[in-house]
Amino acid sequence: MESNSFFLQRAVARGADWHVSYLALCMASSTDPVDERRKQIVVAAADDNSVRMAFFSSLGAILDFQASWSEMDVATRGWLNFTTRWNRWWLPDVAALASIERHANAPTDVRFAAGRSSARIAPGVAPSDTDAFRRYLDTIEQHYRRDESISRTLFLPDAAFHIQSRSPAP
Repeated sequence: MESNSFFLQRAVARGADWHVSYLALCMASSTDPVDERRKQIVVAAADDNSVRMAFFSSLGAILDFQASWSEMDVATRGWLNFTTRWNRWWLPDVAALASIERHANAPTDVRFAAGRSSARIAPGVAPSDTDAFRRYLDTIEQHYRRDESISRTLFLPDAAFHIQSRSPAP
């Protein structure tokens, strides 16, 4: 599949620091109750000049892709249209959705970082601003940490029980 070669050349595989920071996001695409069809999760930010996408795959990989719209040829946009159709997308706001829709297709499964109040949490995340993008990822990570099936796995409530049961009686 030649259409994804630009993506593969530009995507950066993120290491342990991202995996540790985004444990719940890494788990979300492989947890049935969260993503019923086990979709890959794409956290993206876009404006009229560029797009940035972090892919959290069900295989555990985190790929960080960034490019300007003008760099993308027809084959790359075809690949992007495929990803907007088959993955779960998180966006900071409606403006990012409009940018993606202008340059590709609007995602069919889209969520916003904080619903109607996303402007307060992730106002216009610039794709090139790594610090703002990481804060935006932190917001989405918190969303998935609140999911019962993920938090139960991440925080092992049984471990707290075992610690308490070993305490000496008063």
